[in-house]
Amino acid sequence: MDKYKTETLLADALADSTSPAICTTESAAITSSLNELLRRQLSQNMPVPPEPKPDTEQVGLSESLIAAVEEILSPNTLDRSTLDLKLESLFDQLHELYVSADIDPAARKRQFIGKNGLVMSPDHCVTTQKDSLRVRAYMRAVNRAIVNSVHQNDGPLHIAYPACGPFAPLLLPLIAYYQECGLYDENDLRITLIDMQQGAVASLQMLVQKMKISGFIDEVLCLDACDYHPSKPFNIVVLEAMQHGFSREGHLAIARHFAGLMQPNGIYIPQQISLSAVINTGQREYVEQWQNRKTAVCEANMLKDVINERVELGEILRLTPASLRDLPEHKLDEHFTLIECGEVVIPALKEQEGEPLLLICTRIHPDEQELIGEYDSGITHPLADLQVFINFEPSESKPGDLVVRSGDKLKFYYRLNGLPGFLATLANGNANNG
Repeated sequence: MDKYKTETLLADALADSTSPAICTTESAAITSSLNELLRRQLSQNMPVPPEPKPDTEQVGLSESLIAAVEEILSPNTLDRSTLDLKLESLFDQLHELYVSADIDPAARKRQFIGKNGLVMSPDHCVTTQKDSLRVRAYMRAVNRAIVNSVHQNDGPLHIAYPACGPFAPLLLPLIAYYQECGLYDENDLRITLIDMQQGAVASLQMLVQKMKISGFIDEVLCLDACDYHPSKPFNIVVLEAMQHGFSREGHLAIARHFAGLMQPNGIYIPQQISLSAVINTGQREYVEQWQNRKTAVCEANMLKDVINERVELGEILRLTPASLRDLPEHKLDEHFTLIECGEVVIPALKEQEGEPLLLICTRIHPDEQELIGEYDSGITHPLADLQVFINFEPSESKPGDLVVRSGDKLKFYYRLNGLPGFLATLANGNANNG
């Protein structure tokens, strides 16, 4: 109805309603009609409120989280390429939030050696989210631990994730998935996140809000994990703070500390780490095995010929929740502590092209059903000890060099201080030391 008709009807109605001859019933009917006309006019002239725009950032993060975690938890056979793509998409979403957050650039780049090992910068830690076989094995183990324990516990499960980095990649996506799907809530799970990098803590606080999981989080703490003493023990501990060859970072020191902070029936993830000594040539192990091959670098794709050429010396250290509590320790002084490890014998070696290398190989079982094998992850690539020379003399001797021969026995220790890692020593005293 146009403005002219409305004004005319209004004038007529007012004129009629003031006439002494009009009855009350007719006046009420006129008023009712007039109100209806006015309502129609208002509805035609009032602006239509815009449709609320979806939070595309939140939608994208939620979709990526659900897709990645569903792929990880799927009972189907692993599809590595699909998993890689979905974790790459999740990483892109998280990294975009990370770089746009109000985090001091210096705090993001800070890297230093602490009392228990290398503390990597947050900027270097974020890519763990893309290490697909590592993330998959850990997250499946964590999910299995939660599913099997949550309804058997009196109250919520208390979970600790020390040295978790800026994304807490082995746990937070799973918790966000639980939240999105309504599987568990803060009455079921309570989580403590710990990292000694302020930049990582700022990132964690931001992600907890973006993922809408703040109800699950008890604390986000900025401190050395080895200095943390909770008011009550944990049901589940999730820890991964290592590099290949079990070197440089403080995983073992943190693991020993948290072994004493758990419930008697608590679940430690990983449940087992096995370190072995192997001899092979670098050319065959690191170059020829992988060159010109259109295949992923992982244990399943190692060449059988290269595996058969290796000389397996034996396991030098196995870490389990039980063994963490009674590792034999040698405290040299107030600054240096060594963990006593295994012994191996150098056998007679066949003639090979290239100089034999001593390799430290890692295999990790997050739980009984999951395995991170050699080459499956950056943390399980074999590490060559370039200071041990087997059956040959170095062209230029350096401090710390150790020359050994076939028939010699090697005794291994593990350095807990400075840059952690294995120290090979001669057990029978016949070798030349530089």
